[in-house]
Amino acid sequence: MFGFRVATMFVFGSIVGSFLNVCIYRMPRDKSLWSPSRSYCPHCHETIAWYDNIPLVSYFMLNAQCRHCGSHISARYVLVEFLTAILFAGCFWAFMQRGESLAVIAVYLALIGVLIVTSFIDIELRIMPNTLTIGGMLLAPVLSVLVPDLHGEAWSRFGRGFALSTDTVAGPLAASLIGAAVGAAATWLSGVMGKVLFRKEAMGFGDVKFMAMLGGLLGWRQVLLVFFIAPFFGAVYGVIHVLRTRDHHIAYGPFLSLATLITLLFGDRILAFVGLTAFMGG
Repeated sequence: MFGFRVATMFVFGSIVGSFLNVCIYRMPRDKSLWSPSRSYCPHCHETIAWYDNIPLVSYFMLNAQCRHCGSHISARYVLVEFLTAILFAGCFWAFMQRGESLAVIAVYLALIGVLIVTSFIDIELRIMPNTLTIGGMLLAPVLSVLVPDLHGEAWSRFGRGFALSTDTVAGPLAASLIGAAVGAAATWLSGVMGKVLFRKEAMGFGDVKFMAMLGGLLGWRQVLLVFFIAPFFGAVYGVIHVLRTRDHHIAYGPFLSLATLITLLFGDRILAFVGLTAFMGG
């Protein structure tokens, strides 16, 4: 049954990935996600039939071409579908193995979907849509109250500081707000320092809002882990990118997303390995 559930999550992830492709294309272009309700070719604007929109299958059946106008279909579409499918299946397995509740798993998988959308939009256009970042910032405290296990034991510790609290509302809310503040402040300060040192913009405000959203969902310890992990990947890619193109600007969202994924899967182990669990309140 467990293997069946993982396989089901793979199929479900591929379907979600198809919707994420819609988000990636429409969100930064200020197009509605719901109207038109059916996918269409961005070149000829013909509606795509259901049999031409089967995740992981139709792309190859159509030989990467639109049935109506023959335009090339970007490999990004099948890549997003496969990436979402494999991440949903693999992360579902990992989260179940360590005993996470279904509610926590649902929030984590939704977050992974957001990471995928923001990463691909940032790669293409160097922006992070406010719909996702600000929307996520506002939704994070609500989800933290509804699913207090998102913050582990931290929410109960914070809750004890509120006289009117039974540790089920104020605690998770405080943990979320503190995490959002720490994520935003750390990113903003690093941008200010980078601008002073290098005399140019080092961190976009979209990254600040993105980190605030992550902190609201993950808490201050985990968002700081994301903050310190991301530069390792960004620096390696940045050096290669500069040598190849002489362009010093890179999309940082994908590296924040990769660091977030690592933190979701291995954050507690990393903190324990470097000896910071007890020091940071674990």
